[in-house]
Amino acid sequence: MGTRLQGTDGIRGPIQQHLPPSQHPVQWYMQSGEITPEFFQLYTYSICCLLQKFGLTEVSNIIVVGWDSRDFSGTFNNAAILGILQAGLAPCSVGILPTPAVALHMLTIQASAAIVLTASHNPADQNGIKIFLGSSGLKLFPSDDEVLTEFLLKQPWPLLGSNNFFDAKDESAAAQKNFMKHLIQNQDNDMILDQLESINIITDSAFGACQVIVQRFPKNWRIFQHYNADFSQEINRFSGVADLEGTRWLSYQSLKKVPWKDYAALHQLFQNLQKNPEILQLSWIFDGDGDRCFILIGDPNRQGIHILSGDALMLLICSESELQTQNNFIFNTIESDLEASGRILGKKFNLGQCPVGDKWLLLEAFDSRIKTLKEHVPKFSEANKALIDDIQNAYVEMRDIGRPNALELTRLWGNLVKKIPEADQMPTDFFLGGEESGHIILPATHSKQLVFLGNALLVAFKATKILHKLWLHNPAEFFKNIEVLQPEGTQTTLPIYYVLKEKLLEPGFRDELCKIIQERAGKLFPGFIQYWTDLPEDAELLMLQLKDRDTLKISIFIRNSGTEDKLSLCIQGNGISDEVLNELSREIHWHLLCHCKNKNSTWYRAEAQIMVELLKASPTISWPENSFTKDRILHEMRNKQKFMNGDSENLVLTKMGRRYAQFLADNADINMLGK
Repeated sequence: MGTRLQGTDGIRGPIQQHLPPSQHPVQWYMQSGEITPEFFQLYTYSICCLLQKFGLTEVSNIIVVGWDSRDFSGTFNNAAILGILQAGLAPCSVGILPTPAVALHMLTIQASAAIVLTASHNPADQNGIKIFLGSSGLKLFPSDDEVLTEFLLKQPWPLLGSNNFFDAKDESAAAQKNFMKHLIQNQDNDMILDQLESINIITDSAFGACQVIVQRFPKNWRIFQHYNADFSQEINRFSGVADLEGTRWLSYQSLKKVPWKDYAALHQLFQNLQKNPEILQLSWIFDGDGDRCFILIGDPNRQGIHILSGDALMLLICSESELQTQNNFIFNTIESDLEASGRILGKKFNLGQCPVGDKWLLLEAFDSRIKTLKEHVPKFSEANKALIDDIQNAYVEMRDIGRPNALELTRLWGNLVKKIPEADQMPTDFFLGGEESGHIILPATHSKQLVFLGNALLVAFKATKILHKLWLHNPAEFFKNIEVLQPEGTQTTLPIYYVLKEKLLEPGFRDELCKIIQERAGKLFPGFIQYWTDLPEDAELLMLQLKDRDTLKISIFIRNSGTEDKLSLCIQGNGISDEVLNELSREIHWHLLCHCKNKNSTWYRAEAQIMVELLKASPTISWPENSFTKDRILHEMRNKQKFMNGDSENLVLTKMGRRYAQFLADNADINMLGK
């Protein structure tokens, strides 16, 4: 396996406004983790060169480029456009736009690729790049990333590209209009938005890309209130889906406390509930680039808010489907609730599971296209049958070795569609694909073409139509039905920030960790059958599953985040209590905490200094002067890792936090923190 830069979905990292002198942008990123404008320029230049090398584009062909709202100065956006120009291609700018809308515009104008400049749900001090390939709509897989990384490292800096630049065409207005048309055309006719009176919807754009679209909603859609839709505010701050992950219920009392006390959209939802409890009170919660969605429902009986995350929304959509046959497939990932997976099977769908990341869901949708073509082979000419055989054989070979190649599949698919134009219009057996995090792939049509996109807004409309129907049918039983929708499986997720991600690939450490997991699981569940699960697409993943007879009861997995500087221990249970899962996780989590932190990281050093200081009776914490840095480290220490409670001025260590702080104080490396 070669060197790779991409994570779960593209590139992400903290930004640095200028590349240090005499540094190479990619080598600097690999050394420091920092993304510079020069990195953006070199990255877009290189992907455009690869597209030409693979025959996926020609000089002067169009590349669509859009972004979220975090780059106020345009420094990174302009650098990315410059890289496209230097590669001899023609950038088409769509400005601030949700990720699915950028990809949709690519398909609409038949561009060679779409590049989205975003760090999604990550804090405002970070940025990143996502790539969609034209015609296939696929994202890059690990094998593609290896090729791209090798190419990047071979490029000289500064670039020696052509100076024969084209103008960067601005199609932002057209792309917005195109996406709104797509949303409206894929609505069900029985939910007429300008005539509804029994529902109110708050949208939370996370100060990100969705604000551009929700502000284009027709004025007669009076059921909407738009929140966190201001370009001047910090993206994802006290907003969006990220902090809601793993939470299914928020009481009124919890809204008064950290971390929810500053979340304006949550408080407005509760105010609407208090003011008008007899109508359905919802909130659509997005992430910074608009490809993830949660739906929140105000409950006047229990005085709180139900949170429908990805698993619950998938259950909602498939439970109301009239297409519940063995010919329809639903796909989720290893992070999905075990009990939710069982209930999807109970709906008589075929259920498939894939690694974390919506690129793998898109691959399953692509697979369904190939199967559909094979079913229609008899009606095609011999030459076209050969094209279908070529792409199927290539795909099967790639899947057999766990090495799909999006660049090659896109080349084959593009050639096939030229000969068989109806290939991208045929309905498939892919019904739904999604992640617990809120990425949901819902097939839709656009100009007769079948498209597969992680379209948060379209999912929100679809789910709201179903919820409104349930509300009208039986308001008295509505909230009982909502509670039934919530998966009943249990889950413990423990993130560890500022880590050495390569640690999970060290044979000695990996063997030791496996032994701890097996011994711990065997002690608590001696009657369960243990087996390790390998996913060729995710070599770093460690995953042990436990069965009681034929029923999957527990899944334990550890994986590096592909979007943040962290790794996570996740333990899922089906019919297992939270208390037992917490006991199972305790020793495993402690081992990871003590051995996986990156002691060279400035973030780790800041964290360690704060932790040790909090051991004192009267601590004096020296917070970073930069507000982004302070907010981020406080959030990741308190809200994510649960090391402490309270506001920044009166922090108190939790039990785990005190144990970890004492561990830091007792170890010699703490003496290096001030150096």
